[in-house]
Amino acid sequence: MKPLYLAPMAGITDRPFRKMMRKFGSHTLFTEMVGVESLLRSHPVTQKMMQVSDEENIIVQLVGPDAQHLAQAAKMAEDMGIKAIDINMGCPVKKLISNYSGAKLMLEPERAADIVNAVSNAVKIPVSVKMRLGWDEKRQNAVEFAKLMEQSGAKRLTVHGRTKDQGYAGCADWYKIADVKQSVQIPVIANGDIMDKASAEQAEQITRADGLMVGRGALGRPWILSEIETGVKPEFNLADLVLEHLDLMLDYYGMHGLKVARKHIAWYAKGKKGLAPFCQKVYAETDLKQVKHMIRDFFEGEG
Repeated sequence: MKPLYLAPMAGITDRPFRKMMRKFGSHTLFTEMVGVESLLRSHPVTQKMMQVSDEENIIVQLVGPDAQHLAQAAKMAEDMGIKAIDINMGCPVKKLISNYSGAKLMLEPERAADIVNAVSNAVKIPVSVKMRLGWDEKRQNAVEFAKLMEQSGAKRLTVHGRTKDQGYAGCADWYKIADVKQSVQIPVIANGDIMDKASAEQAEQITRADGLMVGRGALGRPWILSEIETGVKPEFNLADLVLEHLDLMLDYYGMHGLKVARKHIAWYAKGKKGLAPFCQKVYAETDLKQVKHMIRDFFEGEG
């Protein structure tokens, strides 16, 4: 099996989630995407997101429309001890699209090239790009875009096998990721619909990629990379695991962590009997002690 990666996911791949992933292996993990404008303004939340120099195998993902600002942010990251930078050119969220960043850059390849060139020249650490197949069905320029990113200084590419218009709907086209892999000399990571060992093996066979990235497949399953790698689900007590994740969220966010943790608790509970009433109660309850009792009662005996 080729190297496995955890995808950058906004509001999800924070420090507590990464700590849970680390319990099951030392795979390379990505941070949430960090907005460079907030970083350059020293926004406290963004500054906290950048405190990762004590983590091994961590890549910080930056997002923004301005080449020089991205270069400044990358240099700041390098000075903080960060070992690798990824540039988001694939996020389909409207806020980023309207700001000429994320997947919008696939419509403006020259701007994207300027960004990669500026960032690569500003730092000594590796710079990678996360991209999609293109904007929509008629404008799929992944091969040409990938070649340009390579020429501009990118040392690695991650390709999500969907267009911007698809968002996360439909199926990822692994064959088109294979086309990108064949067109460049730098490593290519395949992303999209890799949910378990079977899909990982199929994606690896079709794409011939140098690595595989798991995103939504990790929600409520921080052990997934280990399970894909070994073919065996690790042994653990799920109640203990969920409670540990909740405590990490509380340590990181304070009592606001209880609210932030609710979606994770729901993901852990997915597919289990009594999911709906359990989630209703957890989302309504504000007493931490009661929430912990609910978690223990619901998940006890599960693994």
